[in-house]
Formats: sequence, C-alpha cells, structure tokens
Amino acid sequence: MTVETVLLPIDDADEDRINRIVDTVLEVARPTDATVVVAHAIPDENETVATTIPAITGGNYPQVLSPPEYDDLLEEYPDDPDAVDEVVAEHETVQSVTDRLEEAGVDYEVRGAVGDPGEAILELASDVDADRLVVSGSRRSPTDKAVFGSLSQTLLLEASCPVTFVQSD
Repeated sequence: MTVETVLLPIDDADEDRINRIVDTVLEVARPTDATVVVAHAIPDENETVATTIPAITGGNYPQVLSPPEYDDLLEEYPDDPDAVDEVVAEHETVQSVTDRLEEAGVDYEVRGAVGDPGEAILELASDVDADRLVVSGSRRSPTDKAVFGSLSQTLLLEASCPVTFVQSD
C-alpha cells in the first residue's frame, strides 16, 4: 500500500516533542512524496474551551478564543468550514510543524475539525482518505486513562488506517 496522505493531529501538549513528531512524519511521508495533513481539533462545547484548550496564538492564556469569538466560529462553521482551517493555521504549534515541513520540502495542508477531538480526528482521517496517522502522547497512569480518557488511545484503537505512535521521553 502506497502512503499518499499522512494525517498528523497536533496540539500544544505536543510542543515539547515536536521535533520527534516531525522527524517521524518525514520518515513516513518523504519516501512516497505523501501529503501531510496537519490537523487540530477544537471541541464543540464552549465550556470546555476555557479550561482544557491552550491558547491558539501562543502564550499561557486559558483558552483558544474568547467565548464570543468561539461562538462566532461555531456559527460560521456549517457555512464556512475554511474558517476553522484558518483558525487552526494560526495555532503556534501547528505553525512550528508546518515550518519544518516547508523546510523539508514536504507538501502539506492544514485542517481544522470541530467536535469531540477523537471523533473529529477520525472523521477527518476519513475525509482526507488518510493512509497513515501519526499521533503522539505521553505515559499516563491507568487512573489518568480511566478518568480522563486518551485521544491517542482512541485513535490507535479506532482508526481505519495504520497508526504510528510517537511517545514522549
């Protein structure tokens, strides 16, 4: 099977391991001239934004967007899915990844998804017809997994294509 499209979901939790993640993506994408789809999921419930999602523009702010901006984005989304892609393209960690891909001469695109992150990324994988997913994560205790769940675990178990997992140090 030829790898033509690699989906790379990314968020601020990946910032510390960004070089390992991009190196892995390059190992997968370069040999077949695959396109890398750099993705970021934005939850579809406003109350989760302020407490769980780091700032899209960088810095240590408590949320991606202000509540009114977030509501506007969700209102626009059904009519303009490109609005989400544009917001995600401004994400500092996404920009770090795309800068490295550009330097390496690898084709890429940025895609945003709104909804439950696991479901949104799985749907995006289907939409872009991903041949491979590259995900990252850190070690977590069994209690952490049981209480908070794991996006990486969801993607590993439910993706319809092969998944490469990049573990943090």
